[in-house]
Amino acid sequence: MKQPLPHHLPFWIGLVLFALAGIVPASGQEADGPSDADRFFPRQGFMLTGYGGAGYNVLLADGETPNNFSTIFAPIMLFQISDRFLFEGEFEFEIEEGVTATDLEYAQLDVSLNDHFTLVAGKFLLPFANFSERFHPTWINRLPSVPAVYGSHGAAAAPTDPMLPILSDIGVQLRGAFDLGNFQTVTAEVFVTQGPVVAPDEEESAGGHDEGGPLAAAGKGAAILSGGGAGGLAFGSNTSDNNNNKMVGGRLGFSISPYFEANVSGMTAAYDAAGDLNFSALALHLEGRHGPFTLHSEFIRTWQDLLEEEDHEGLAAAKGASATGALNEGLVETLARSGYWVQLAYRTGPWQPVVRWSQLFDGKAGSETLTDAGRQLALGLDYWFEPSFVLKLEYLINDEEVDIDNNRLALQLAFGF
Repeated sequence: MKQPLPHHLPFWIGLVLFALAGIVPASGQEADGPSDADRFFPRQGFMLTGYGGAGYNVLLADGETPNNFSTIFAPIMLFQISDRFLFEGEFEFEIEEGVTATDLEYAQLDVSLNDHFTLVAGKFLLPFANFSERFHPTWINRLPSVPAVYGSHGAAAAPTDPMLPILSDIGVQLRGAFDLGNFQTVTAEVFVTQGPVVAPDEEESAGGHDEGGPLAAAGKGAAILSGGGAGGLAFGSNTSDNNNNKMVGGRLGFSISPYFEANVSGMTAAYDAAGDLNFSALALHLEGRHGPFTLHSEFIRTWQDLLEEEDHEGLAAAKGASATGALNEGLVETLARSGYWVQLAYRTGPWQPVVRWSQLFDGKAGSETLTDAGRQLALGLDYWFEPSFVLKLEYLINDEEVDIDNNRLALQLAFGF
């Protein structure tokens, strides 16, 4: 008489067959043959990294929210297609004063051409100066705020109108690096991108789009001298260009690792719809390290063509009301601005005191002052729990031409992963 199989035996038989099915190759396929993914991407790899932070700010300014919490999460995804091809992208999610903001910080394809050159295409952080490209992430920036010359990522208590945002744009760039020996390296980057446009909120507030108004006469996208101020520019916000002009720029650097680095960079582009009004910028960056001391500094100068608002009739009559006609009629002024920042940090164990001085000079168009000067002293103290996890305390002291109290106390936890 046959003995019945134990009730649990079919389970173990099925488990063994399932395991064998995964080991034994299918008909016509070798046991050590590559999978479809391995054939297309033989050295593929994926990594999720990024940074984030949570902060508390006490802003001492008339008419402003006295204190608030904020948080930011910025995941970075990297996909290596092969040894020569890498895709990387960063999303940024930020909650501040109850509003959630999302942004595609960059999304780029890196192609290694040889040992010296890399081609980059997509939306990328511009290689202009160094702060935008290398130092603005929360756990890399040694202070909760950014230098006063920049207008985003913690610039809520700037002493005056900032000069530039954290810079990113859509286009292509070529990066090169050359080893000179003795830890000396020369780096070079050149780029072509869509270029800046007038920020949408500036277009609405700089005179409107009605017939006969200065914006209508110059074409949508022109900045206006209005109320003593200049129209702000946006970078990386136009997937389709507003003119036939592209922004071109580059950076040239020299470093003696890990002690010293210096680079000079520049960029220029037309930003109005007609392609006649220009924006240009130059920057010098110096960086030094000695033992526990780290020094960073940048000097930036910008030039922006602006249309005068005073003579509406002359502007509208100037060669069909084009920006070129306005230029020929002497109705265009160039706003020139300069600013710099210097930061010194000292590391002793887990503690790192930081001091940063920022200064912006009067922005002038001809003899007229359009943007006020401002100075800012940032005093900070960092405590490093881990190499990529830090608690930062900062007090900002602002000195403005206008007599207001605009200082800020900030506390931030920042991490990289």
